Amino acid sequence: MNYLKKIFGYFFRDELTIRHKLVNVILGCALLVQFPGVIVSVAVGTGLWGILTQFLMLLVIAVVLYWTNRFPDSPVPPIVIAVVGNIIVFPIMYFACGGYGTGIVMWMLFGAIFTWLLVDVKWGIVISLVNFVLFTGCLHVEKVYPQYVSYLANRNDEITDTSIAFAFVTIIFGSIFKYQTYVYEKQAMALREIDEALRELNEELEEANLRLASASEAKSSFLANMSHEIRTPINAVLGMDEMILRECKDKQILEYANNIDSAGHQLLSLVNDILDFSKIESGKMELHPVEYEMFSIMNDCYNMIYMRAKRKDLKFAIENDPGIPAFLYGDEVRIRQIIMNLLTNAVKYTKDGSVTLKFDFENTDEDNINLIISVKDTGIGISEDDQKYLFDSFKRIDEKTNRNIEGTGLGLSITKKFTDMMGGTIGVDSVLYEGSTFTVTIPQKIADKGTVGHFDERLNKRGETSSSDSDSTDSSDKKDKFTAPHARILVVDDVKMNLNVVRLLLKNTGIQIDLAASGDECLKYTLMKRYDVILMDHMMPIMDGIEALHRIREQADGLNTDTPVVALTANALVGAQEMYLSEGFVSYISKPVKGIDLEECLLKVLPEDKIVRESDGN
Repeated sequence: MNYLKKIFGYFFRDELTIRHKLVNVILGCALLVQFPGVIVSVAVGTGLWGILTQFLMLLVIAVVLYWTNRFPDSPVPPIVIAVVGNIIVFPIMYFACGGYGTGIVMWMLFGAIFTWLLVDVKWGIVISLVNFVLFTGCLHVEKVYPQYVSYLANRNDEITDTSIAFAFVTIIFGSIFKYQTYVYEKQAMALREIDEALRELNEELEEANLRLASASEAKSSFLANMSHEIRTPINAVLGMDEMILRECKDKQILEYANNIDSAGHQLLSLVNDILDFSKIESGKMELHPVEYEMFSIMNDCYNMIYMRAKRKDLKFAIENDPGIPAFLYGDEVRIRQIIMNLLTNAVKYTKDGSVTLKFDFENTDEDNINLIISVKDTGIGISEDDQKYLFDSFKRIDEKTNRNIEGTGLGLSITKKFTDMMGGTIGVDSVLYEGSTFTVTIPQKIADKGTVGHFDERLNKRGETSSSDSDSTDSSDKKDKFTAPHARILVVDDVKMNLNVVRLLLKNTGIQIDLAASGDECLKYTLMKRYDVILMDHMMPIMDGIEALHRIREQADGLNTDTPVVALTANALVGAQEMYLSEGFVSYISKPVKGIDLEECLLKVLPEDKIVRESDGN
């Protein structure tokens, strides 16, 4: 019994196709019936040629059965058995075993039908046509030349032979159809099981998606709160530090204050990296293309990196093709961020030598260019093995060597994602211990046909017309731009330190400032005084800034129903500015607030007749 199971397992193993298994069924049944068929042929008086032909058929079946299982991927064995059986053996048996009065007709019909089970359509059509011609030819030959047929001894032998052929053919076809039914039912059951498993898997996936959506929403909420909670104390630290830089004359204290300013902005940069990464991963990061000036980007990058490089005794230079269009159209903020990320890394990982920022371009058509930005340094370089991980999130290369260098490992990942979003490319060419060159190529539209010229020449001209006192460079951005002693503003924030920061940053403007520590207190002020501008925090307890704004607009006896209200908030998530503007705020400033940003905003919203500009000579 075990031996039979092994034989069955071999002929019907899983790697065989259904067609090969059907071939095994047909050939197996043919072998099983061929032995008693030979005996019956002898018993009914079949001639020597008929018996030899059946033995030949028995041998062919055995060889093909071995062949088709030895080479299961070969299409030849089914074709061989169809050709040999239908075109050679069955026509010979027709004349050797008694003609159309015996069971050979059933065998030839059987051969014609099982051909379609064994071979593909093309071979099936060819063999069937040939088989039809041969069968019809055998009938006509027997009719015209009956002497060529070896008839059986009597009619009883013919009936016996036909009956046995009928029984054998029925058994073979029955076995084939039963096996097909078994296979199809087995497959149908397997498909039902798979369908049920997929349905359960889909339900699990839906539940997982709901959990992921909930987790994503919780993450966004956490990041919003984290941004607000971290930016609020940073706002106080940097704001108070800016007052020290403005008013203190002690060089040692100014040095301390500059260090605080540097560390504070570094911390702010880390927070921004995490928020930017979260926005990109959630698909909420959007590009905002505008027309921008190329020299402005170059100049800003120079100003922001020059002092960092100088503190490390690094040479920092900007090179550019003077033919770059002066004005381009693209996402200026993200391009600036890409450049600053590359420059910051270059300065960070370079102990001595130089950092060079180069701008180049290539025309793609009359209205578009590829802006090519490269940052070259003489730093520690990157090994070939580490370069493939360079743009992975949270991945820092050579942690052991660079353990004392600060960073989250997000800068280059964010840079690549921004570059991809703009349809650009980024690459690196680096040699360990010799330096690296990062190259970014970004498609941009040309907004103006003028050219930017040589950056060095424009920088030198600007330096000649500016103050020659280099010590004033660090504090130039903090210089007051105007005074407005007759203007009155209301600042609303639930954190007392933030109120003091705004008051102190605007001290030299002479603006009259009232401070409110809640939305409710704000509403009391707006009923008593008329303000030129209201600076409103968003996330406050009991009544937030948005509700307070709407309440101001709805005050029946209010004095500020049309007063410009500016959102001054630590909420810096994507879409924040659009959300505040849609709620009715006239502008938006994110914390930590800089004195220069605050003054520029007030210059736009304060009544012109209350502003006294420096250029007026006052």
